[in-house]
Amino acid sequence: METKLHEILERRLKGENLSQLARDLGISKSLLADWVSSRRMPSLKNVGALKKLATHLGLSLEELLLGDDDKKVITSLLFEDEKRKYSIQITRVK
Repeated sequence: METKLHEILERRLKGENLSQLARDLGISKSLLADWVSSRRMPSLKNVGALKKLATHLGLSLEELLLGDDDKKVITSLLFEDEKRKYSIQITRVK
């Protein structure tokens, strides 16, 4: 799991503002950076943040933790309306 999570985060979060993303997820920037660099693994107490992170990346929680090799997001749109967040994606399935 560690290798897949690290690879996915490193690839998909390239160029993103980790400080802002960490605030949005409700975790510290150092914890998010540790996940990206593979210094730490997420724990069960962080499952809510992991679900938000998966949604942000256009993935299911399973794809985030186990790999997203079978699916490629071609385009993704995130928006908020009346305090609800939505994600629309077009994916290519292998």
